[in-house]
Amino acid sequence: MRTFDEYKGIEVSGRVVFGLVQAFGQFKGQASQLLLAEGIGTKGADGLVVVDPTAWYPLDGFMRAFDRTGQQMGDSVLHQIGVSTAKTAEWAPNTTDLKGVISQIDQGYHLNHRKFGKVMWDPATGYMQEGIGHYVYRARPDGSMEVQANNPYPCAFDKGLLFGAMRVLDTVGAIIHDDSHPCRKRGNKSCTYIIKG
Repeated sequence: MRTFDEYKGIEVSGRVVFGLVQAFGQFKGQASQLLLAEGIGTKGADGLVVVDPTAWYPLDGFMRAFDRTGQQMGDSVLHQIGVSTAKTAEWAPNTTDLKGVISQIDQGYHLNHRKFGKVMWDPATGYMQEGIGHYVYRARPDGSMEVQANNPYPCAFDKGLLFGAMRVLDTVGAIIHDDSHPCRKRGNKSCTYIIKG
């Protein structure tokens, strides 16, 4: 299992964690075991994890829970967590269409994480703290969009997050993993996706 020591002092929004719990649907017991084992959330009277969407949780523990989820349940569950997170996460302000969401996905990503108690992107000033990687957006000549994801989250999660953004916006299109680029599943630091919508 990977270690995530470089993320000590960084936290993830409860809205993102809640997305993971929601993705498990009727199998919340499995999500509860994974999260509670990493100290994420609290145990409710029914034994299931309780996540406060307004709270912040340690990113290193959350990433270990992601790794265990991938190992135990596979990419389809990681993809579904991404789709669910698109519904619960906070996006950059004033993003009302797919191009707006995708072109500002890095700001939204940093808005859902904080470092030493300070949110990692400030919409008022545009200041962004480093420490969790990035989503790099590029417009393509054919009108499609490209996003390079260089962050600790799994490949299948990011593809699900992009697909989930399309769903939230009621947009029809496709998310394609660009196999001509590196992939985190092959031990690289980033994955590249093409978004056609």
